[in-house]
Amino acid sequence: MKRLIRQSEKRAGFTIVELLTVMSIIIILIGILVPSLNMVRRYATDVKQRAQFHSIEAALELFKNEPEFQAYPDSAYKQSEFDEGGSNRYPGAARLCEAMVGQDLLGCHQLSHFRSDGTVPPDTKNLYNTTGWGAAWDDNLKARKGPYLPLDRAHAYKLSDIYGAAGTGTLTSTLYVLCDEYARVKNASTGRRIGMPILYYKANTSGTIHDSNSTYLPVEGDNKGQFYNYLDNNYLVGLGMPWNPPTAPGGTPAHLMYTEPKRFYESTKNGNIVNASRPYRADSYILISAGFDGQYGTADDIFNFEKE
Repeated sequence: MKRLIRQSEKRAGFTIVELLTVMSIIIILIGILVPSLNMVRRYATDVKQRAQFHSIEAALELFKNEPEFQAYPDSAYKQSEFDEGGSNRYPGAARLCEAMVGQDLLGCHQLSHFRSDGTVPPDTKNLYNTTGWGAAWDDNLKARKGPYLPLDRAHAYKLSDIYGAAGTGTLTSTLYVLCDEYARVKNASTGRRIGMPILYYKANTSGTIHDSNSTYLPVEGDNKGQFYNYLDNNYLVGLGMPWNPPTAPGGTPAHLMYTEPKRFYESTKNGNIVNASRPYRADSYILISAGFDGQYGTADDIFNFEKE
């Protein structure tokens, strides 16, 4: 009996070889499962991003149907009628945000001329600033339309939150933009994770081409007949990645869509049309998220259309 007890006591534990074997199996399983979990997480975020685009599209239809606007918001970084010029660039992403929630998140003013300074020339009074309005501020608020997006779904942040106050180049740091779902950036003010700006391009419905050939790329003041103008957000894209900003706008490291603007035209070209170069959404607008990697112009960019 004593001999049996001693034998059972000897066999109660695991040997080092057995422990190492089990640990090796666990490590292998983790190595297999973690990439799969990351893929599931990434797919789930892609789905959330497309849902956000659907919300923005519904909001844009509400904006378009307002008798005060009757069109999608323009995306040009400047207008010939009231050309701000100089350092007052107003990219399509910021124009989209103003249309959806206003420059101060209180709604879009029905008299807005979509300028970065919020004015209606020749008047210099800012439609979105309480200074100078006094008792008339109540009337100002009554003239607002929207917000068309719930603020908890809009993900509206100032450029200074994304790039830091000193990293916005020629763009006004206090301008708001709508951010995507990927939480690739740390908020410069709070440290919380936020997304990259959603780029917005309105179609020129009188356009005839959608060509990535450098001969046809738009230049300032000449759209060259393109349906879309990549310059609408070029000053914003030129700021680079907030977590690894270039020493100067457009410097290294820069978004590929800034250094190679043809990527914009190639990625938005409708491949089903073989006899001519035509974009998706030729009659409305294009929305772009930088995707999981946070860089515009790469394969994981998300659009408001499905490529076939």
